[in-house]
Amino acid sequence: MTASAAFAAPLVKPAPSCVEQIAATEKLHDIPPGLLSAISLVESGRWDDDGGSLTAWPWTINAGGVGHFFATKAEAVAEVVRLKASGVKNIDVGCMQVNLMYHPDAFASLDEAFEPATNVAYAGRFLKGLFDATSDWPTAAAYYHSQSPGPAAQYRQLLARFWSGDGGGILLPVRAVSSPRLDTAAIRYRRVARSPIAVISDVTPSPWLLPRPPSSPLVEEMRQAWRQQADATREQAHHVAEAYRQGRLAERDGQ
Repeated sequence: MTASAAFAAPLVKPAPSCVEQIAATEKLHDIPPGLLSAISLVESGRWDDDGGSLTAWPWTINAGGVGHFFATKAEAVAEVVRLKASGVKNIDVGCMQVNLMYHPDAFASLDEAFEPATNVAYAGRFLKGLFDATSDWPTAAAYYHSQSPGPAAQYRQLLARFWSGDGGGILLPVRAVSSPRLDTAAIRYRRVARSPIAVISDVTPSPWLLPRPPSSPLVEEMRQAWRQQADATREQAHHVAEAYRQGRLAERDGQ
Protein backbone atom coordinates (compact mmCIF):
# COMPACT_ATOMS: atom_id res chain seq x y z
CA MET A 1 0.00 0.00 0.00
CA THR A 2 1.71 3.09 -1.27
CA ALA A 3 1.59 6.71 -0.14
CA SER A 4 1.70 8.74 -3.31
CA ALA A 5 -1.69 9.45 -4.80
CA ALA A 6 -2.76 12.24 -2.46
CA PHE A 7 0.38 14.22 -3.19
CA ALA A 8 0.21 14.13 -6.98
CA ALA A 9 -3.49 14.18 -7.74
CA PRO A 10 -4.98 16.26 -10.56
CA LEU A 11 -8.27 18.11 -10.33
CA VAL A 12 -11.33 15.99 -11.08
CA LYS A 13 -15.11 15.98 -11.03
CA PRO A 14 -16.95 14.66 -7.94
CA ALA A 15 -16.09 11.02 -7.32
CA PRO A 16 -17.97 7.99 -6.10
CA SER A 17 -17.78 8.19 -2.32
CA CYS A 18 -15.80 5.83 -0.10
CA VAL A 19 -16.50 8.03 2.93
CA GLU A 20 -19.59 6.20 4.20
CA GLN A 21 -17.86 2.82 3.97
CA ILE A 22 -14.82 4.16 5.79
CA ALA A 23 -16.86 5.70 8.60
CA ALA A 24 -18.84 2.48 9.09
CA THR A 25 -15.67 0.39 9.13
CA GLU A 26 -14.05 2.65 11.72
CA LYS A 27 -17.04 2.12 14.02
CA LEU A 28 -17.20 -1.62 13.36
CA HIS A 29 -13.59 -2.21 14.39
CA ASP A 30 -13.30 0.57 16.99
CA ILE A 31 -10.69 2.33 14.88
CA PRO A 32 -9.99 5.87 16.16
CA PRO A 33 -12.22 8.40 14.36
CA GLY A 34 -10.65 9.69 11.18
CA LEU A 35 -7.68 7.29 11.11
CA LEU A 36 -8.90 5.09 8.25
CA SER A 37 -10.06 8.25 6.44
CA ALA A 38 -6.58 9.75 6.76
CA ILE A 39 -5.04 6.57 5.36
CA SER A 40 -7.45 6.70 2.42
CA LEU A 41 -6.45 10.29 1.60
CA VAL A 42 -2.76 9.42 1.62
CA GLU A 43 -3.41 6.31 -0.44
CA SER A 44 -5.91 7.49 -3.07
CA GLY A 45 -6.76 11.12 -2.32
CA ARG A 46 -7.84 13.20 -5.32
CA TRP A 47 -8.94 16.83 -5.65
CA ASP A 48 -12.35 17.76 -7.04
CA ASP A 49 -12.60 20.04 -10.07
CA ASP A 50 -12.61 23.17 -7.89
CA GLY A 51 -9.48 22.11 -6.05
CA GLY A 52 -11.26 22.64 -2.76
CA SER A 53 -12.04 19.09 -1.65
CA LEU A 54 -9.84 16.03 -1.35
CA THR A 55 -11.49 12.61 -1.32
CA ALA A 56 -10.53 8.97 -1.69
CA TRP A 57 -11.03 7.81 -5.28
CA PRO A 58 -12.07 4.16 -5.72
CA TRP A 59 -10.82 3.71 -9.29
CA THR A 60 -7.17 4.24 -8.31
CA ILE A 61 -4.18 2.06 -9.19
CA ASN A 62 -0.59 2.37 -8.05
CA ALA A 63 2.05 0.42 -9.95
CA GLY A 64 5.76 1.03 -9.70
CA GLY A 65 5.22 3.84 -7.19
CA VAL A 66 3.08 5.88 -9.60
CA GLY A 67 -0.61 6.52 -8.96
CA HIS A 68 -3.13 6.35 -11.80
CA PHE A 69 -6.75 7.55 -11.63
CA PHE A 70 -9.55 6.30 -13.87
CA ALA A 71 -13.03 7.61 -14.56
CA THR A 72 -14.76 4.24 -14.18
CA LYS A 73 -14.29 0.90 -12.46
CA ALA A 74 -14.21 -0.86 -15.83
CA GLU A 75 -11.24 1.21 -16.95
CA ALA A 76 -9.38 0.51 -13.70
CA VAL A 77 -10.04 -3.23 -13.94
CA ALA A 78 -8.89 -3.27 -17.58
CA GLU A 79 -5.66 -1.54 -16.62
CA VAL A 80 -4.90 -4.08 -13.89
CA VAL A 81 -5.55 -6.90 -16.37
CA ARG A 82 -3.13 -5.24 -18.79
CA LEU A 83 -0.48 -4.71 -16.11
CA LYS A 84 -0.70 -8.32 -14.96
CA ALA A 85 -0.47 -9.57 -18.54
CA SER A 86 2.74 -7.55 -18.95
CA GLY A 87 4.25 -9.16 -15.86
CA VAL A 88 3.59 -6.45 -13.27
CA LYS A 89 2.70 -7.99 -9.90
CA ASN A 90 3.09 -5.22 -7.32
CA ILE A 91 -0.20 -3.34 -7.78
CA ASP A 92 -2.24 -1.34 -5.25
CA VAL A 93 -5.96 -0.92 -5.95
CA GLY A 94 -9.05 0.92 -4.75
CA CYS A 95 -9.90 3.44 -2.06
CA MET A 96 -7.45 1.93 0.41
CA GLN A 97 -4.86 0.80 -2.16
CA VAL A 98 -4.79 -2.83 -1.10
CA ASN A 99 -1.77 -4.56 -2.63
CA LEU A 100 -2.77 -7.50 -4.82
CA MET A 101 0.63 -9.19 -4.56
CA TYR A 102 0.85 -9.17 -0.75
CA HIS A 103 -2.89 -9.78 -0.29
CA PRO A 104 -3.65 -12.28 -3.06
CA ASP A 105 -6.71 -13.73 -1.33
CA ALA A 106 -8.28 -10.44 -0.27
CA PHE A 107 -10.86 -10.36 -3.07
CA ALA A 108 -12.72 -12.87 -5.18
CA SER A 109 -12.28 -10.78 -8.32
CA LEU A 110 -10.88 -7.49 -9.60
CA ASP A 111 -14.41 -6.14 -9.75
CA GLU A 112 -14.74 -6.82 -6.03
CA ALA A 113 -11.28 -5.36 -5.36
CA PHE A 114 -12.39 -1.98 -6.70
CA GLU A 115 -15.77 -1.99 -4.98
CA PRO A 116 -15.56 0.55 -2.12
CA ALA A 117 -17.46 -1.67 0.35
CA THR A 118 -15.21 -4.71 -0.04
CA ASN A 119 -11.98 -2.74 -0.49
CA VAL A 120 -12.54 -0.69 2.66
CA ALA A 121 -13.81 -3.69 4.64
CA TYR A 122 -10.62 -5.64 3.94
CA ALA A 123 -8.44 -2.65 4.77
CA GLY A 124 -10.27 -2.20 8.06
CA ARG A 125 -9.75 -5.83 9.05
CA PHE A 126 -6.08 -5.62 8.10
CA LEU A 127 -5.52 -2.43 10.10
CA LYS A 128 -7.34 -3.89 13.13
CA GLY A 129 -5.18 -7.00 12.91
CA LEU A 130 -2.04 -4.87 12.92
CA PHE A 131 -3.32 -3.04 15.99
CA ASP A 132 -4.05 -6.32 17.75
CA ALA A 133 -0.42 -7.30 17.08
CA THR A 134 1.15 -4.00 18.14
CA SER A 135 -1.29 -2.48 20.67
CA ASP A 136 -0.53 0.93 19.15
CA TRP A 137 -2.64 2.65 16.48
CA PRO A 138 0.14 4.89 15.05
CA THR A 139 2.40 1.86 14.66
CA ALA A 140 -0.42 -0.20 13.14
CA ALA A 141 -1.19 2.57 10.64
CA ALA A 142 2.48 2.87 9.70
CA TYR A 143 2.69 -0.90 9.24
CA TYR A 144 -0.35 -0.67 6.95
CA HIS A 145 2.12 0.76 4.44
CA SER A 146 5.29 -1.08 5.40
CA GLN A 147 6.84 -2.93 8.33
CA SER A 148 10.31 -1.70 7.37
CA PRO A 149 11.31 0.98 9.94
CA GLY A 150 12.30 3.68 7.41
CA PRO A 151 9.25 3.59 5.13
CA ALA A 152 6.95 3.07 8.13
CA ALA A 153 8.29 6.22 9.83
CA GLN A 154 7.88 8.28 6.64
CA TYR A 155 4.33 7.04 6.20
CA ARG A 156 3.44 7.92 9.79
CA GLN A 157 4.61 11.49 9.20
CA LEU A 158 2.45 11.72 6.06
CA LEU A 159 -0.56 10.55 8.04
CA ALA A 160 0.16 13.11 10.75
CA ARG A 161 -0.65 15.81 8.20
CA PHE A 162 -4.22 14.51 7.95
CA TRP A 163 -4.89 13.11 11.42
CA SER A 164 -3.49 14.51 14.65
CA GLY A 165 -4.40 11.53 16.78
CA ASP A 166 -6.03 13.63 19.51
CA GLY A 167 -9.54 12.24 19.04
CA GLY A 168 -10.70 15.27 17.05
CA GLY A 169 -11.18 13.44 13.78
CA ILE A 170 -9.48 14.23 10.51
CA LEU A 171 -7.72 17.33 9.18
CA LEU A 172 -8.69 18.21 5.61
CA PRO A 173 -6.96 20.71 3.32
CA VAL A 174 -9.24 23.69 2.64
CA ARG A 175 -7.53 24.85 -0.53
CA ALA A 176 -5.17 23.46 -3.13
CA VAL A 177 -1.84 25.05 -3.99
CA SER A 178 -0.60 26.10 -7.41
CA SER A 179 1.95 23.30 -7.58
CA PRO A 180 0.65 20.01 -9.02
CA ARG A 181 2.24 18.33 -6.01
CA LEU A 182 0.55 18.99 -2.69
CA ASP A 183 2.74 21.09 -0.39
CA THR A 184 1.26 20.45 3.03
CA ALA A 185 3.38 23.17 4.63
CA ALA A 186 1.78 25.79 2.37
CA ILE A 187 -1.89 25.07 2.97
CA ARG A 188 -4.35 25.42 5.81
CA TYR A 189 -6.45 22.69 7.35
CA ARG A 190 -9.89 22.51 8.84
CA ARG A 191 -10.79 20.07 11.57
CA VAL A 192 -13.93 18.01 11.01
CA ALA A 193 -15.83 15.31 12.89
CA ARG A 194 -16.41 15.31 16.62
CA SER A 195 -15.07 18.83 17.09
CA PRO A 196 -15.90 22.36 15.90
CA ILE A 197 -14.41 23.40 12.57
CA ALA A 198 -11.20 25.32 13.08
CA VAL A 199 -8.57 26.60 10.66
CA ILE A 200 -5.01 25.84 11.67
CA SER A 201 -1.75 26.73 9.99
CA ASP A 202 -0.14 23.33 10.33
CA VAL A 203 -0.51 20.07 12.20
CA THR A 204 0.46 20.31 15.85
CA PRO A 205 3.12 17.74 16.82
CA SER A 206 1.31 14.64 17.98
CA PRO A 207 1.98 11.08 19.10
CA TRP A 208 2.43 10.23 15.41
CA LEU A 209 5.80 11.97 15.41
CA LEU A 210 7.15 10.34 18.57
CA PRO A 211 9.71 7.54 18.17
CA ARG A 212 8.15 4.12 17.97
CA PRO A 213 9.78 0.69 18.21
CA PRO A 214 10.41 -0.67 14.72
CA SER A 215 8.60 -3.88 15.58
CA SER A 216 7.22 -6.01 18.41
CA PRO A 217 7.24 -9.69 19.37
CA LEU A 218 3.68 -10.14 18.13
CA VAL A 219 4.47 -8.56 14.78
CA GLU A 220 7.56 -10.76 14.46
CA GLU A 221 5.34 -13.78 15.13
CA MET A 222 2.94 -12.54 12.44
CA ARG A 223 5.80 -12.12 9.97
CA GLN A 224 7.08 -15.62 10.74
CA ALA A 225 3.61 -17.08 10.26
CA TRP A 226 3.28 -15.30 6.91
CA ARG A 227 6.68 -16.62 5.83
CA GLN A 228 5.81 -20.16 6.89
CA GLN A 229 2.48 -19.98 5.07
CA ALA A 230 4.21 -18.71 1.92
CA ASP A 231 6.81 -21.49 2.15
CA ALA A 232 4.08 -24.10 2.63
CA THR A 233 2.15 -22.75 -0.35
CA ARG A 234 5.23 -22.84 -2.55
CA GLU A 235 6.05 -26.38 -1.39
CA GLN A 236 2.51 -27.55 -2.10
CA ALA A 237 2.60 -25.94 -5.54
CA HIS A 238 5.91 -27.69 -6.23
CA HIS A 239 4.46 -31.09 -5.30
CA VAL A 240 1.37 -30.51 -7.45
CA ALA A 241 3.52 -29.46 -10.41
CA GLU A 242 5.82 -32.46 -9.97
CA ALA A 243 2.88 -34.87 -9.75
CA TYR A 244 1.43 -33.36 -12.91
CA ARG A 245 4.80 -33.69 -14.66
CA GLN A 246 5.16 -37.33 -13.62
CA GLY A 247 1.63 -38.03 -14.78
CA ARG A 248 2.35 -36.54 -18.19
CA LEU A 249 5.54 -38.61 -18.47
CA ALA A 250 3.64 -41.76 -17.59
CA GLU A 251 1.00 -40.98 -20.23
CA ARG A 252 3.73 -40.41 -22.80
CA ASP A 253 5.56 -43.61 -21.94
CA GLY A 254 2.33 -45.58 -22.05
CA GLN A 255 1.52 -44.50 -25.58
